[in-house]
Amino acid sequence: METANQDLTHREFLTGIMQRLRNPLNALQLHLDSLRAEIALLKIDKPTEIFDRLQRMQKNLAEIDSFLCEVLRLADLPKPQTASVDVNSLVTEVELFARLESSKKELVIDVRLDKNLPQTQADPNQIKQAVLNLLLNAIQASPPKGRITLATRTEDNHILITVRDNGEGIAPARRDRIFEPFFSTKEGALGFGLPLVLEIVKMHGGEISFKAEVGKGSEFLVLLPIAEAE
Repeated sequence: METANQDLTHREFLTGIMQRLRNPLNALQLHLDSLRAEIALLKIDKPTEIFDRLQRMQKNLAEIDSFLCEVLRLADLPKPQTASVDVNSLVTEVELFARLESSKKELVIDVRLDKNLPQTQADPNQIKQAVLNLLLNAIQASPPKGRITLATRTEDNHILITVRDNGEGIAPARRDRIFEPFFSTKEGALGFGLPLVLEIVKMHGGEISFKAEVGKGSEFLVLLPIAEAE
C-alpha cells in the first residue's frame, strides 16, 4: 500500500502570485470582448478570420484563468468548518451527484455502507469534495460498463472510505507522483484533483493511501478519525 506524504509549501506566496496574475488576465478578456464588438460594427471584408483569431485568444485566456482558479483552490483552501458528520450520508450524496457521469459509460457503482459507522468531526463540504474527486477519477479510469465500489467501514478506530475501480491501474513509475500538483496521466487534466484530496484529508487529521495493480484497477483509501464522545 502506498501512502501519500507530499507537503504543500509557500501557501501565502503562491496565493498572492495567482491573484496578481488573474487581474491582468481578466482585463485582457474584457478588452477582447470590447474589440470583437467594435470590429462587428465596422464594414470589413471577410471578417471571419479576425473573429476566429480573437476566439482562439479568448479560449487560451479562459484556459489560463481556469488553471489559476484551480491553483488558488488548492493554495487557499479554507480552514475546515467542522461539525458532527454522518459519512454514510455524504457518500450517498456524492454517488447521486456523480450518477450522470457514471451513466455515460454505463458503469455500475456498488455502494457498500457500514450501517453502524460512527460519526466524525469534519467539514461536510470539504469531505464531499474529496470523495467526489476520488469518485470522478474512478469514473474516468473505468472502462465502459465497468464497476466501481464505493464503501465505508470502521478500521483501527478510524472511519475508512474506499473507492475502487477496475481500470488500467497506475504504472509503478508514476505512483510516487500522483499526489503532486501539476502531475496527471490524463490528457488535458490540470493535475489538482488528488493534491486537493490529500490536503483536505490532512487538514482533518486523516490519511490517504492507495493500492494499484496494472491492468486490474486502483483503490483509494481515506482514513478519518472517529468523533470523540462528548
